[in-house]
Amino acid sequence: MSFSSHIFCDRCGAANRPQARFCRACGDPLHTDVSSTPSALDQAQNAAIYPAATTLTGLLEPQHELKQRYTILAKVGSGGFGAVYKAMDAQFGNRVVAIKEMSQSNLNAKDVQAAFEAFQRESLLLANLNHPNLPRIYDQFTDTGRSYLVMDFIDGETLEARLQHIHGKRLPVEKVLEISLQLCDVLDYLHTRQPPIIFRDLKPANVMLTPAGHLYLIDFGIARHFKPGKAKDTTALGSTGYAAPEQYGRSQTTVRSDIYSLGATMHQLLTGDDPTETPFHFGPIELPPHTALDGLDDLVFSMVSISASQRPESVALVKQKLQQIATLYTSERTMPLLKGMLPVKEPPGKQATGIHNSRKIAQYHLTKQPNTLFLCFGHSSRVTSLSWSPDNKLLASASFDKSVILWDTATGQQARTYQKHTSRVLALCWSPDGRFVASADDEGTVHVWEAASGELVYIYKGHTYRSLHAVVWSPDGARIASAGVDQQVHIWDPMEQKTLFKYQRHTDTVEAVAWSPDGTRLASAGKDQQLHVWQPEGQKTQSRSWFGLISSLWHSSSPQQQAFEHAGPIQALAWSPDGKQVVTATGSNERRVSIWHLASRTRTRLEIIPQSTKNAVAWSPDGALLAVGGNDRLVQLWKPSGDHCTFTYPGHQGNIHAVAWSPDGTRIASAGVDRSVQIWKAPR
Repeated sequence: MSFSSHIFCDRCGAANRPQARFCRACGDPLHTDVSSTPSALDQAQNAAIYPAATTLTGLLEPQHELKQRYTILAKVGSGGFGAVYKAMDAQFGNRVVAIKEMSQSNLNAKDVQAAFEAFQRESLLLANLNHPNLPRIYDQFTDTGRSYLVMDFIDGETLEARLQHIHGKRLPVEKVLEISLQLCDVLDYLHTRQPPIIFRDLKPANVMLTPAGHLYLIDFGIARHFKPGKAKDTTALGSTGYAAPEQYGRSQTTVRSDIYSLGATMHQLLTGDDPTETPFHFGPIELPPHTALDGLDDLVFSMVSISASQRPESVALVKQKLQQIATLYTSERTMPLLKGMLPVKEPPGKQATGIHNSRKIAQYHLTKQPNTLFLCFGHSSRVTSLSWSPDNKLLASASFDKSVILWDTATGQQARTYQKHTSRVLALCWSPDGRFVASADDEGTVHVWEAASGELVYIYKGHTYRSLHAVVWSPDGARIASAGVDQQVHIWDPMEQKTLFKYQRHTDTVEAVAWSPDGTRLASAGKDQQLHVWQPEGQKTQSRSWFGLISSLWHSSSPQQQAFEHAGPIQALAWSPDGKQVVTATGSNERRVSIWHLASRTRTRLEIIPQSTKNAVAWSPDGALLAVGGNDRLVQLWKPSGDHCTFTYPGHQGNIHAVAWSPDGTRIASAGVDRSVQIWKAPR
C-alpha cells in the first residue's frame, strides 16, 4: 500500500490504514469518510477471528478481579487504544501495577491485526529490556476475549501534562538539561542493543515524570529493531512535529531519527513552542546569559537538521555535550541541578517581562517593517482566518487555540475575545451589517455570536463530519454558506435557524467558499482540484449519478454551473470586485495562483517566485491588486494581469494562512503559523 493512501492522525501524525477508525499510535478517533467504516464482512471476520473485536473495553469496575490475581483499583486512562487500570497484584504482596487493556472495537480485520501486532510488539520489546527509565513488564494474558499487559505503575504525569500546567509552557534550563540527560541515557541504552531499537515516537506525551523528577519512556507500540541493509521501514509512523523527515518518506529510521525527535522535544522545553504547529521549522531559542550555555542552541538545531547526515552520529555524543554544559552551568549557581522546577533568572533589564512574555520572545523574532502598523499578539497557536468588520474598525482572527479575537484596528489592542468553541477555530466572517460574527470549528459547528457583547446567538450543526474549513455570509445578510470535510456546501438561514440547501457535487474536502459580490453565485473549491461556480437558486439538493454530475458540469450550456480543473488541491479563492473573475491559490503539484475569466473560461497564471503552496488570496476592493500568502512566509501583491509583483511584505516568520484587505483598501492584515496578526499599510 502506498504511503499516500494512509490516513494521518490529527493528534499525533501517525499513518494509519484507510479503513482505520482509531489511530494505532495514540488511540484518538480518525477523521474518515463513510467509506472508512468497517463493512459487515469486516465485522463478521473480526467476530470470528478476534473475539475481542466485539467486546467493549474500559468497563472494569474497582474490585474486579482478573486472572484470580489482579484486583482493579481504578481506571486511570482510556482512549481508542483501550484503557489503563491501576491494580494490585495479589501474588507479589499486593504491589501496585498498571494493566493496559487493548480495544478492538469498531476495527476492521486488518486494523485488528495491526493493533494486536503493536500490542504484542510493545510486550516483547519491554520484556527483554532492563533500564531504570523503562517500565518493567510482569505479565501478558487474555481474559474473556480481551488482551492485557501488566507493567509498572508510574505515579506521576506526562511531560506534556506538566508543560500545560506551566505559565509560558517552557521549563527552566536546568530542568531541560535534567530531562534531556535522562532521555539520552535511555535512548543510548535502546540504541546499543543488538540489534538496535529505534523508539520512533519520542515526544512529551510519551515521557512520564514522577514527583521526584524520575523519568520513564512509555508506549513502545511503534518501536522497531534496526535492520542493517534494509532501505525502508515496513510502516511509516511517527508524530507530526517530532518525527524526522525520513519517517514520512518511508526511509528506514535510524538512531538519528530518535535524535531528531529528542531535539524537537528539547526545543519545545526551552521555548514553549509546540512543534506540531510548525513541523520542520524551529524558531530561535532565548537562553539566559551564561557562558556555559553557548552552543546549546547550536546543538539543538543540529539535532533537528532536515538531513540526517548533519545530525550528531549518536545519542552518546549528544549526552556528552549536554553533560559538559550542565556541569559548567551549575558550577557557578547557588542552587544545584536537578532539584525541581525553579524559575530561571531573567537577563538584566528583562525582569519585568517575566515568563509570561518569554514565550513571545522565544517564539519568533518578528521585526516591524517600514509599513507595519501593528504586530498583534494574543493567540497561543496558529492563526487560521482573518476578517475585517464592514466599518474597518475591527479585525477578527481565528486560531487553533479555540478562540476568536477582535482587534481594534486603530490601536492594535484586543477589543474582545470569544472563547466558547471547544475545538480549533478554522474560519470566520462578519455579517454585512457588522453586528455578528460567524466562526466555524473543527467539530463541524458554526457559532453565530454578537460582536459587541460576545453573546452566542445560534450554533449550526447541520454538517455530518467534523472540521469546517469555510464560512461566508451572503452580501444581503440573509444566508450563510459553510463547508468542510463532508464534501458539501450548506446554505442556511441564521435567523430562521434552518438549512436551505446542500450542494453535494464536490468529491473531496471543500477548503474555500465565497459569494459573488452581487450574491447570486457561489464559488467553491478544495481537494478535488476543481473550482465550481454555481447559482444556489434553482439547484436541487439531491446528488446525481457520477455520469450526470460530469455531464452537468462540463457539457451544460446553462450559466447556473461551471467547473474549472486544476492540477492540485485548491487552498483559497476570491471573487474580483466586479464579479467577472475568480482567483484561486493551489498547493501540491501546481503551487500557483490562477485568475479564471468566467465568461471566456480562460485563465491567467501568476508566475510567483519562489514557488510554494499558496494558502491565502485576497482581492483589493478596487480590483487593482491581489494579495497572496503562502508557505514562503511572504505576502506578495500582484497585478491581476500577471505582469509582475508590485510589493513583497516579509514580516512573518512562519507559513501564512490568512490575508485580508480592509474594506477601504488602505490596509492589509496577514497571519499564520507565527501566531501574530500583522496590520500593515497597503502600498499605493
